[in-house]
Amino acid sequence: MTRAGLRYAAGALAVAVATIHITWGFPRLVTQLQIGAVPDPRPAAFVLSGALVFLGIAQILDGRDPKPIYLAGIGLMVAYIAGYVAWHTVLGHGGFWPWGPEPITHDMPAHLVVVDHLLSDPLALVSKLLELTLAGLLAVLYRQDVVSADERIEAAAGEST
Repeated sequence: MTRAGLRYAAGALAVAVATIHITWGFPRLVTQLQIGAVPDPRPAAFVLSGALVFLGIAQILDGRDPKPIYLAGIGLMVAYIAGYVAWHTVLGHGGFWPWGPEPITHDMPAHLVVVDHLLSDPLALVSKLLELTLAGLLAVLYRQDVVSADERIEAAAGEST
């Protein structure tokens, strides 16, 4: 696949990931605002992070240096995946949150808990697969930009001699 193709694929995946997070988070955030309580921090975090993904896409389309945006995207995808694992294991489904429910614990190893949750929630499974794929594409694009920069430097050095 060409670099342009990778960028289009990454853009499409980024739109899908942002849409999933905003679509999941926005109605829950509205409900929290209506009742005046925040028993779960994820809706606000998902809406904000989804909006930031769209901002990153806009920045790249506006011609900004994509490398820091790729790194931020990789970091966000890792945070989504790690956050999902932590939420369903060590964070007790929000039991850490001052206004959250009592912690929910499981009597299974953490990896089995995560697999069980993913298999019982198709949207979460799709989301995690998209995030993992996007992180990989962004890493490839980041690496290609480094190679491209090196090639440009070598080309400029060759022209000046």
